[in-house]
Amino acid sequence: MEWDSPWGKGFPGWHTECVVMAVKYLGIPFDIHTGGIDHISIHHTNEISQAESAYNKDLAKFWLHGEFLLLKEGRMGKSEGNIIILNDLIEKGINPLAYRYLCLGAHYRSRLNFSWQSLKSAQNALNNLYEKVAEFTSFRRSSKKGYKEEFLGFINNDLNIPRALALMWKLIKDDRVSDKEKYNLLLEFDKVFALDLDKVKKTKIPLKIKNLVKKREKYRQEKNWEKADEIRKEIEKSGYQIEDTKKGPVVK
Repeated sequence: MEWDSPWGKGFPGWHTECVVMAVKYLGIPFDIHTGGIDHISIHHTNEISQAESAYNKDLAKFWLHGEFLLLKEGRMGKSEGNIIILNDLIEKGINPLAYRYLCLGAHYRSRLNFSWQSLKSAQNALNNLYEKVAEFTSFRRSSKKGYKEEFLGFINNDLNIPRALALMWKLIKDDRVSDKEKYNLLLEFDKVFALDLDKVKKTKIPLKIKNLVKKREKYRQEKNWEKADEIRKEIEKSGYQIEDTKKGPVVK
């Protein structure tokens, strides 16, 4: 992929392909061009110079360069041979959207350190979010303008997703906003987050599990902890989790 030129050997093919495809399918200029920070010095500068020479126009209005995803050993990449794929997460019982949630917590221009512990924390946060969304029911469109405007302000300010994510939790905890309004706003926010909040439904607990919970509670009152623990394990094997609270056991 190299050619002779008056300035020496060059290999513009890769960058030319990108320019041709972008102009064909997106027009020129198009709004946003993304890529990793490693594309700045060669790949994107070539695209810019070729597009401007050919069309006398900017190729894109905004260039967003994402920082690296890091492991303890350093940068994650194909050339490093340390790639973790989504199927690896699924095999460990982790929702792939938990990885997305983890990424949303770091600004795209900030390096993100990956660890299984941080991913587990992201999964817990996502599960908590799903539980909160399941509590909100709404069939009518309504919204608090303040939250919506603030959200748009964050994502339009250099795509500040971490602050938008923090705003989402602020909304959930805000007692001044009704559940219906919260639900509708969360669905609006999720057009950016893409965490499938519209698919969250309140779990219907089967009668068999409810009966096991009652049985376990009876053993707990009798202080028969061994039997109570056996039933807890049986409940978990069925795909449910039991949480003991001051108000009584809660099944998730």
